[in-house]
Amino acid sequence: MTQKIAYLTIDDGPTEDMKEKINFLDSKGIKAIWFCQGRELEKFPDQAIYAIKKGHIIGSHSYDHPNFSEIDLEEAKNQIEKTDKIIDDLYSQAGISRPIKVFRFPFLNNGSKDEYQETDWNNEHVKAIQKILADLGYKQPKFENINYKWFKKAGFDKCLNVDCSYDSFDWCLEEGEEMFGYYDLPTVLARIDEDVTEGGRGLNNPSSNEIIMMHAWIPIDAFKALINKILDKNIKFQLSRL
Repeated sequence: MTQKIAYLTIDDGPTEDMKEKINFLDSKGIKAIWFCQGRELEKFPDQAIYAIKKGHIIGSHSYDHPNFSEIDLEEAKNQIEKTDKIIDDLYSQAGISRPIKVFRFPFLNNGSKDEYQETDWNNEHVKAIQKILADLGYKQPKFENINYKWFKKAGFDKCLNVDCSYDSFDWCLEEGEEMFGYYDLPTVLARIDEDVTEGGRGLNNPSSNEIIMMHAWIPIDAFKALINKILDKNIKFQLSRL
């Protein structure tokens, strides 16, 4: 049986302890795509440069994390372009050619006012934002064998932005952010053992690989615990082909 592959993506970086998290990932042989906010890159440029030099990918998560369904196209373009230039400069400072331009929307909201997974990709606002990404050279990496019906039906395999097939719900570790019964580390870890293949909880399903979403700001102990629990399932983390 083919080993299940997970592509690790981490939002909202960089953070003060990003180097420590990168060192932990490297000790496990894991490289990640870090979707970073422009304003945080301005605060912690050294953390991002360290990631670049260690072979991780810095992607864009907008400049200051707005909901793209609530901003006009001019602001959407500014959010993407401003952060794009910051990332270009960081790669230049690192002395490394930027290998790919990748983008994840804040809140996974691609400009649509529809429910998650129900995007009308022909909506003018949504199409215009996709064009902005295309004009700037953004694309999806080659995430292989993401086979969930819900993922493909939602169009997440064909858009230019990167979505996820497994949301770790680690953001529920923030006080007051409980959702669906996830509210602390034990409940977030227990989610990994759930088996709802077409409900975004398919880590135990060998028929599909995964794009996993975590967050850079969670405590280091929780970060390590989540990674270790996934590794315990004999899932191999791999950087996607660019």
